Amino acid sequence: MEQRKKKSKRSKTKIIPPKKKRPESLSRDEVRSINKKKIKRKRKAERLALLTGLAFVVISIGVVLVLALFFKIDTITIKGDKVYADKEVILQSGIETGDSLIRVKESKINDILTKELPYIGEVTVEKKLPDTLVINVKATREVVAFQGGAGFILVDAEGKVLSENASMLRDNVALVSGMKLKSASAGEMISLSDEKTTESFLKLLGAIKESKIELLTDISLNKDGNWTLRYDDRITIKVPDSEDIGTELKRAVEILNTENERNPYTEGVLDLTMGNNAYFKPGAETTEPSKKDNKKTTEATSTTEKSE
Repeated sequence: MEQRKKKSKRSKTKIIPPKKKRPESLSRDEVRSINKKKIKRKRKAERLALLTGLAFVVISIGVVLVLALFFKIDTITIKGDKVYADKEVILQSGIETGDSLIRVKESKINDILTKELPYIGEVTVEKKLPDTLVINVKATREVVAFQGGAGFILVDAEGKVLSENASMLRDNVALVSGMKLKSASAGEMISLSDEKTTESFLKLLGAIKESKIELLTDISLNKDGNWTLRYDDRITIKVPDSEDIGTELKRAVEILNTENERNPYTEGVLDLTMGNNAYFKPGAETTEPSKKDNKKTTEATSTTEKSE
């Protein structure tokens, strides 16, 4: 019985692990030993990360080199809008058969073609392995024009100059006045007399594109800083040069649609410069060009028709 009691006492005995020493109670040698171990672990982790990174870079370079070596361009196809001959587009792109298909950069081709061939508005590229490059072309067209020395300077909705000496204007192209040109080179962005005017003009072009307003025949910048747009050569629209000019032009389109439903031949002035209110005054404008100006315009038109 006594032996059994002794065994039961032993079984209830708990083993308590030794307590960790507090940092302040460690000796200098113990502290140094602990710090060395930490440094070793840290260095080991850094070496592993470095080796992993190097291995990834080496593998990536190897894959790129292999792809560049084996995937070479054999066929170049032009799709989309046919504003230029396929041979011209391929020539200006700088891409040749035998070039690496993998190394072709869409942004570079887009920048080159939209500048060298102005009537190209946007370019996207498709790479069809193993050897075919597809260049998708989206055309642009003029929406406004400036009177130049040798003809008309045509500008698209983004502000890019398409032509410096066009002999005629197509339908739905507005003639711009009241602004001086600083520079106008085909393939480059239009530049007006000063930076502020250029920014305002580009903002107006963006608003015209966003609102999808059509049949504009004239655009002018007034001395008070507001824009005057001539719609279908019968309605004058006055728009403030503001951050909300896109919204204002959308509102103008709604009002014009309403007036056209009532009378498709109505004339008048639509004033959007009065805050949130819009005023439409039926009837011809009080200020009209002089007979002398009309004569000059007629003569200029006749000259253009003859040259065509």
